[in-house]
Amino acid sequence: MKYIPGVALLVVALALALPARADHARFGPVLTVDAEYARTLMERGGVAPIDLRSEDDFRAGRLPGARSLPLSTLTSRLEELPRGGLIILYGDGPIERLFGAYHFIRARRAGEIYVLEGGLEGWRRLGYQLER
Repeated sequence: MKYIPGVALLVVALALALPARADHARFGPVLTVDAEYARTLMERGGVAPIDLRSEDDFRAGRLPGARSLPLSTLTSRLEELPRGGLIILYGDGPIERLFGAYHFIRARRAGEIYVLEGGLEGWRRLGYQLER
């Protein structure tokens, strides 16, 4: 009985120390890759860049070899993702949406999955070309 106040204090302290609410905090870490390393990986082969933007944005310019899988169609087109290998996700809009897509895919696919840091803008900043 003498331990109950100490345990109660510990529980309260842990409850107050919970991380801020965001997808990466609720579901675990989000693995990211910068544009320079993504390009190196893509040049070696075996990498599937997945463009989560709209079809129109995809047609306007994308990472070399990318496949279009708009966020709005992700659940119905999940089978189009490669079953193995490395997947690099990128898109636009709020980063929380990419985190959500990352966790959705990660829960249903084996293999390495990353989010491209900085998205297409980060890619362009380094002077890398887009495929059209």
